[in-house]
Amino acid sequence: MSSKPSSAQPRFTVAATVMLREASTEAAVLVQLQNISLSGCYLETPRQVPEGTRVRVVLQLAEIRADLGGVVIRRDEKGLGVQFTNGATVEDWKRLESFVHGLQGTIPPMNAAASGGG
Repeated sequence: MSSKPSSAQPRFTVAATVMLREASTEAAVLVQLQNISLSGCYLETPRQVPEGTRVRVVLQLAEIRADLGGVVIRRDEKGLGVQFTNGATVEDWKRLESFVHGLQGTIPPMNAAASGGG
């Protein structure tokens, strides 16, 4: 059984406040990052953003500053699942990779079923 790298990225629990911007309006809101992988993240927010909406997630934590583009691929009563598509720059994407690789040594990955897949 083979697995596609894009859908099988380890996902890590990270509680932090990040900025979410909808690409169409550039309206910025602060949301709670719940988990992250190289393929995407889950953001807890009461904001109703439709699936398929292009967004930017700006991570500004002690360990990382990265501006990442993505698409809302899932919405539930607590928040949004965002699939990353690109960094604003190559350096933003490299910072995401470095941050997630750093988590791999310190936080055990979440069970795929517990994270809702994605």
